[in-house]
Amino acid sequence: MSMNKGPTLLDGDLPEQENVLQRVLQLPVVSGTCECFQKTYNSTKEAHPLVASVCNAYEKGVQGASNLAAWSMEPVVRRLSTQFTAANELACRGLDHLEEKIPALQYPPEKIASELKGTISTRLRSARNSISVPIASTSDKVLGATLAGCELALGMAKETA
Repeated sequence: MSMNKGPTLLDGDLPEQENVLQRVLQLPVVSGTCECFQKTYNSTKEAHPLVASVCNAYEKGVQGASNLAAWSMEPVVRRLSTQFTAANELACRGLDHLEEKIPALQYPPEKIASELKGTISTRLRSARNSISVPIASTSDKVLGATLAGCELALGMAKETA
């Protein structure tokens, strides 16, 4: 289910490598979940100015740290590029296999949640019925026996009185 099976040419010279991380981020279930978190994060920052100032400071720190990490890792990445390419190709094949075996990866989170909710509620109703029907039947028998015992005791009390 790969979106980009064959290499495409950029500027006419080097084929573009399929990137497993980009593919994972493009899955509807992943992208929809990320959008939901982003909306929640932004609305929290808008609603709480103190939280927003702390978050903004952390964002700047993370951005600076990631820029420094990218710069310092560049020689290692360049040296291990063939290993990264092989790992990426293997991961892309694994993702192809997952996309075939788990079609829910192509569904938006809302659809997965509604189907999961329906499945759980159906199972809960079934479990409730399988428990409540025998209990109701047993309680009817107990109440009937108790009523019969009370009527017998009342009848005996009237005879002796």
